[in-house]
Amino acid sequence: MILASDIYELVLDLARKDLRGFSLSAEEYNRVARVVNNMLFLKMYKEFESSQENSEAMSHFKVLNEPVAVGVGGIGALPVDFYHLCGMPWYSDAGGVARRLDLVTSLEHAKRQIDYLTQATLTNPTFRFGIATATSDMTLYITPTAGINPIYIDYIREPATPFLDYYIDSTTAGYTWMAAGATVAVPVTAISRTGVSGANVASQTTNWEYFEDDLPIISALFLEELGVQLPDNILYEGGSLKENKLEA
Repeated sequence: MILASDIYELVLDLARKDLRGFSLSAEEYNRVARVVNNMLFLKMYKEFESSQENSEAMSHFKVLNEPVAVGVGGIGALPVDFYHLCGMPWYSDAGGVARRLDLVTSLEHAKRQIDYLTQATLTNPTFRFGIATATSDMTLYITPTAGINPIYIDYIREPATPFLDYYIDSTTAGYTWMAAGATVAVPVTAISRTGVSGANVASQTTNWEYFEDDLPIISALFLEELGVQLPDNILYEGGSLKENKLEA
């Protein structure tokens, strides 16, 4: 895990080489961090399990044997941080035997169900992806619709969005970074990001879910994104490091 404040200080050092001072505000950092976090995650996901090294790199995003409750109609709501299913879901039947669920399309499901010989059974169950409503999360539709509960899945979860929380000294305008998960006493001579002064504030800081050897990639992606907003030669050149860092 990398501290959100460490990434900010690193990118700030790289981005202000033209001596402009605070060329990247904390607010800008938080906006760009969301984009960079998604870019890095998608890059790693694209190569997921293509090699042993990449599998290990994403191991902390892989959740194993997560139980999913199956409700009326064979409907099971996926975890809120669900991103991608790994392998085949399974459940334990009445005899304690693990039965794997086969993924089918809606067309294949319909064709199987009209033929007695190919209908899904408790021995050979199937499932489809879908959503219950236009605003609901992704859902599993399991057949048969009764007798299977719960099922267990392996999945890749979404990474937490990095965020850097802080308060500012009212006199010096200096920033103090808040630690993740901390309750911070904001001095009366300072003001928090949310406008609180002289009171306790729950920090909203969320650290990066990557490792120290990912720092070059994160900084290169940041510089590439900031190059659009800060048109300095050094930032454009820094952004070009992306491909070399990713290949390394």
